[in-house]
Amino acid sequence: MDGTQQATLDAGATTPTAALAAFAASTDAARFDAETRRHAARHIIDTIGAIAAGRTQPTVTGAAGLLAELGGTGVVPVIGLGRTADPLSAAYLMAVSAHAIELDDGNREGSFHPGTGIVPAAAAAAWHLDASGADMLAAVVAGYEVSVRVARALHPHTTKRGFQNTPVVGVLGAATAVGRLLRLGAARMEQAIGAAASSSSGIFAYLTGGGTVKKFHPGHAAREGLLAAMMVGRGVIEGPRGVMETKAGLLQAFGGIAGWPAGLPVTGGAPMITQCYLKPYPCCRHIHPAIDALLGLMQEHGINPDDVAQLDVGTYEVAMPHVTLPWDDFVLAQLSFPYVMAAALRTGRIELDSFADAARANPAILADTSKVRVTVDPEVQANYPKNGPARVTLTLRDGRTLSRYVAEPSGAAANPMNDAAVEAKMRMTMQGWLDTSAQDKALAALWALDRLPRWRSVHNLLAKSTD
Repeated sequence: MDGTQQATLDAGATTPTAALAAFAASTDAARFDAETRRHAARHIIDTIGAIAAGRTQPTVTGAAGLLAELGGTGVVPVIGLGRTADPLSAAYLMAVSAHAIELDDGNREGSFHPGTGIVPAAAAAAWHLDASGADMLAAVVAGYEVSVRVARALHPHTTKRGFQNTPVVGVLGAATAVGRLLRLGAARMEQAIGAAASSSSGIFAYLTGGGTVKKFHPGHAAREGLLAAMMVGRGVIEGPRGVMETKAGLLQAFGGIAGWPAGLPVTGGAPMITQCYLKPYPCCRHIHPAIDALLGLMQEHGINPDDVAQLDVGTYEVAMPHVTLPWDDFVLAQLSFPYVMAAALRTGRIELDSFADAARANPAILADTSKVRVTVDPEVQANYPKNGPARVTLTLRDGRTLSRYVAEPSGAAANPMNDAAVEAKMRMTMQGWLDTSAQDKALAALWALDRLPRWRSVHNLLAKSTD
């Protein structure tokens, strides 16, 4: 994205919300540089892969059945489910599926999963509106820009108050993306963002009270964001202006913040979509740097798991709620620090089958969980969220200690997965859904999305549907 566009967008912006809305309304794929186009394609590909991966989870199939029973029928194909639905239900189901098994992307500085709400909402709306691939690309970039910047303004204040940024801020990203597809001007884009903010929600109670509601948080964001933008676009409702910074606005309500944080840019710099991470491991992102450190030590020193007497992890405070989580089921195991580290130690990898019933019942892995000790490391804490670090120290039975510090986990903007790895991840998630030929065609279209005349053509291919 070039500096000329940014300077134009900044001119005349009177409030942070107005500046963000102006940027989103003026986003144009034809003015993206090669890096922005590439990153946008990577995150769309990755999110679609996450949707496909989650398609068989009980949360997804159960929600699909209930929505059909309640009347959520329509013509928008739902990727991964082999059925159609109305745009709101399609966005909801694809978003729930994208977050079902912890494979979706994120932004560390905002502690936020943007793709899981933005891409499904944009995909459903783009199909409904018969938008072009270029408009889909621009919509996603706009959605990331608004939501990630707001998430960064809120973090860690929202977390400390018990709110999860993925649904709190994701609804703004979804509304922005759909607003861009509707070609809302700056004033009405600000209204759409304002209207969507009234649907912000989502609390961390699942970390202490259990349950699977976390998986539905992106669904709420995608559906309500899409609805807010469509309602404003049709003139049904008017959203408040200045919803970020106004009294009783989003920043104050969810973060206890009086106005946009000083020193945090509202616009400018690298596009936010280039500052987000992709996940190489299907588990909580807070655990990823520790996995990297452990696997690196094991490979470098040829560690046998039975030679390890104790596994110490130094992390940051925000990750500590994951230390006490059990691993009773697939979902909880993906969030449990002790279980994930024990599974990585015992098997030398973390894949989807690391959380299957057989793995969670493996006596060796269960025994290894007792070796894991996780504490707040002062250096790690000082460097978060500027970096996403962890320190792992192994105490071996022969008395030796081995330690490794990872400043940035794999998949981070500063330590990215390459395009081949992104493609391989998507192909892995598509197994059992699309054959190799269809995968090839879909990937070719997604990498060249700015030149695709109709989003429907690739959406239908991914959903095994026809126009």
